Amino acid sequence: MKARIYFFTGTGNSMRAARVIAGALKDTEIISMRGNPEEYPATDCDVVGFVYPVYHWTMPAPAAAFVEKLEINPKAYVFVVAMPSFICGIACERLAEILAKKGAEISYGSIVHSVANYAIVYPPFPSARLRVPATERKLKRIAADICRRKERACPRASTFIRRRRDQVMTPYIELQKYADNPFTVSEKCVSCGLCSRVCPCHNIVLENGRPVFQHHCVNCMACVVSCPKRAIGYEIKGEDRTLLEASSRKTPLVRLMGLPEKRKLYMNPYITAKDLTKEKE
Repeated sequence: MKARIYFFTGTGNSMRAARVIAGALKDTEIISMRGNPEEYPATDCDVVGFVYPVYHWTMPAPAAAFVEKLEINPKAYVFVVAMPSFICGIACERLAEILAKKGAEISYGSIVHSVANYAIVYPPFPSARLRVPATERKLKRIAADICRRKERACPRASTFIRRRRDQVMTPYIELQKYADNPFTVSEKCVSCGLCSRVCPCHNIVLENGRPVFQHHCVNCMACVVSCPKRAIGYEIKGEDRTLLEASSRKTPLVRLMGLPEKRKLYMNPYITAKDLTKEKE
């Protein structure tokens, strides 16, 4: 049996989940979706897993793009673990749609709630002290199910959530291309380049030793929580007219966007910044 798990992560929750499941399966490769899918096909795999957070109540766009280019064994036992803070939306259904075009089906699907880590809007919640142990327990149960090749229907969004997603999230998705404009880099930056190496979207390059954002950010917060000097901030300034003018009843969170110096940050306690730089394990 050959098994492979693909994951997308910003602050380590999905990477930790992939490790727990892989540990139960044994002899399982773990591949970051920050890599090139053409280098890591799943055509010879009997078990294929996908683990990722939920952005805008769906699958992260970079993760979806990765799977769209991935070659997969259509007869494989395929599982998905979506890791939202609260609302999963169509995150699993989106993957099912992509796989269906490849002739593959999801055999097992589950949702694991994790700590909300959108640091530019709010502190992490619920408490990692409570949520992380609960997450670990559920991951072990899921891993046992997968080892037994249990069949479980892919989670689906309710009609209410599906309709609300179009109303609530579409305006934010339209603003995503401007989302990294307000990132700042303070004099505390030591030009270590870690922010560039942990970014799952390859959105940061160093110019004269300073991080420069390339405008294909998904606000995963990897750069923010990994910076050893906490040199990366977030401040919407007057020239960011698009974001300022978007601060309306359709996009109320824009009014909250910022990163106070004393805001508590979150990274999964089982994962380090160095771990996030890896393409595979």
